[in-house]
Amino acid sequence: MYPKVKFKIGVRKDINTLLAFTKDANFDGGENLNWAIFRKYPELKKYYDNNKIIKQKELEKFIKDKYRKEKYLIENNLKIYEKNWGKKEKKFFELSNELFEEKYWTKGKYTAFPTIWGMFPRFLEDKTFQVPYKYKNKKYVNVVIAHEMLHFAFYEYIYIKYPKYAKDKYNFLIWNISEIFNEVVQNSPKWLKVFDVKTMGYPMHEKIVKKLEKKYHKQEKINRDELIKDILKEVKNIKI
Repeated sequence: MYPKVKFKIGVRKDINTLLAFTKDANFDGGENLNWAIFRKYPELKKYYDNNKIIKQKELEKFIKDKYRKEKYLIENNLKIYEKNWGKKEKKFFELSNELFEEKYWTKGKYTAFPTIWGMFPRFLEDKTFQVPYKYKNKKYVNVVIAHEMLHFAFYEYIYIKYPKYAKDKYNFLIWNISEIFNEVVQNSPKWLKVFDVKTMGYPMHEKIVKKLEKKYHKQEKINRDELIKDILKEVKNIKI
């Protein structure tokens, strides 16, 4: 039985997402913090010092005020997202079934939360992910949902197939592999026929993706394990 995505508003979820981006700044030099938070809300820099929060209450107030101000917009958009996804979910699971069997969809609530931030993270532990609280092309949100859902199956599979990569020291490596995997898959002709729009990738993956697309976009059915092995070779040979 494939999971049903639930759509739910959670202010606390977005507060925790901000804290997660802040924590990640210890590992990526603040790259995601700048991209997801400060690029969109440069005024929030005054609540930070050297990528560390110095005024958390003020930050939380900003988020809560934003949700109050945009309450009806967020509620309406979430209804639209849910309706639009309902039209695509059957085809999504048909496509994903070619890559990952039903057993890789572990039990969970699989909940989509809106976010006011500029990136849409997923949380493997509780099967939650985030979608933009507003987006000009609302149909693209289907691509975001498909992207995050595909990640859940990918991570479930990779840790079963390659248990050694379940160690924390491989987190960044597996993240890179999963993003490249999704981009190659979602931008293939078969997936584009359903979702119409390409998924956005990371600039640092562009050369690898282009190389792999030449091979895998010719295939009627993408070979999951072959693709993962090819990505692993590329990621290990190129500094990301």
